[in-house]
Amino acid sequence: MRLRRILWTLAAAIFVLPALASADVITYEREELPGGGVLLVKQSRQLPMVRITVSIPAGARHEAPERAGLANLTSAMITRGTKTRSASDIEKTNDSLGGGVGVEVGRARAEASMRVLTRDLEEGLSLLGDVLRNPVFPAEEIGKTKKRIVGGMRRQRERPGHLANKALRKSLFGETPYGRLVEGTEESIKNLGREDLVRFHRKWYGMKGSIFVFVGDVSLKRARELVLARFKGWQAEGGKIPEATTPKATKKMQVVKIDRPLSQSTVILGNRSLKRTHPDFYAARVMNYILGGGGFSSRIMNNLREEKGLVYSVYSYFAAGRHAGHWRLILQTKNKTVNEAIKESIAEVKRIKEKGVSDQELQDAKDFITGNFATRFGSSSRIANYILAVEILGFSPGYADEYLKKIRAVTKEQILAAARKHIKLDASTLAVVGNLGEAKLAY
Repeated sequence: MRLRRILWTLAAAIFVLPALASADVITYEREELPGGGVLLVKQSRQLPMVRITVSIPAGARHEAPERAGLANLTSAMITRGTKTRSASDIEKTNDSLGGGVGVEVGRARAEASMRVLTRDLEEGLSLLGDVLRNPVFPAEEIGKTKKRIVGGMRRQRERPGHLANKALRKSLFGETPYGRLVEGTEESIKNLGREDLVRFHRKWYGMKGSIFVFVGDVSLKRARELVLARFKGWQAEGGKIPEATTPKATKKMQVVKIDRPLSQSTVILGNRSLKRTHPDFYAARVMNYILGGGGFSSRIMNNLREEKGLVYSVYSYFAAGRHAGHWRLILQTKNKTVNEAIKESIAEVKRIKEKGVSDQELQDAKDFITGNFATRFGSSSRIANYILAVEILGFSPGYADEYLKKIRAVTKEQILAAARKHIKLDASTLAVVGNLGEAKLAY
């Protein structure tokens, strides 16, 4: 889902800002709106088009655990009928606009987006305002949407990456929104009714906390006029976000084994870790680039692929969000070599925790992270995701310069401290999906 990629866009974009990046690319205008919303505008007249994104605090963390999947089902139903438009009417308008409105949800927020020609801005905002404010959740459309969601979940069941990810998240985060699937379960989806959707929408969909992003051929003044014309007075009831207890940290590695008749094993090793706003993040980012985030430049890739030929791909990253974060390492290897691949991966983690990095590795990592920015903004959607991520995380529109300074200031001592503090093998989970008979897993 696209909303899940918002913070990944930040990871792939502002984590690689160069010294000479064009200020025109990474600056934008910000204005607070009546009712508690925020408007972000990046004007560009290169093409007569505008990308519009509306991010709403109505994600999976706003649903009760026993209602898992409610936020996702609500978002999926937003475009299936309003007080004045049927699902068919909405589809026709979407087609006439060249794609129209799409709505998706993540763990923290729901997101509606569209791209329209400048001349179609008013019609586009009219449709966007209608589907977000006036959905009626027709019963027949709910049934169809449920079947589609459950069908997708069943197809995922045999995908080893999905199974390993699901096992890792459940082990690390339990029944919190970060431990369960955004889609919910077949059982929880079955129990959701129309009134659940109506209540969820009434409670969480409104101006307060919503973020409106415009990228393209539109001024701040024009964007403000359009938003206020369609969304002024939009209110949500609000309420207390349901609480769920995160499992207690373990004192040894937890191992989850899933047996499947596959020729390869999929492995994910991970632990709960720092949030994106943690001051150690910059050192952790540079450290992980050297360990497993730098592609063919990373230690783990060099060891497992180049030297030993155990894997085609192996990588690691910090999935650091605003409300939760974790570190993970992912690899695929033949069943018969899974023990060696895991052993060598852990050995590299221990090496960086014990000995840190060299001066050359540190400099190379900084050079890459600060030198690859320009290639990350090839579309208006990527720019919109970057802008939205900066706002969600509470940073200022000028955050890029601050980020660069902090990356450049990272020291070897900080990297060693970050590795020791934020990668925790004794509080980790190892999830393995493969032919366990062939693998003879030693963990």
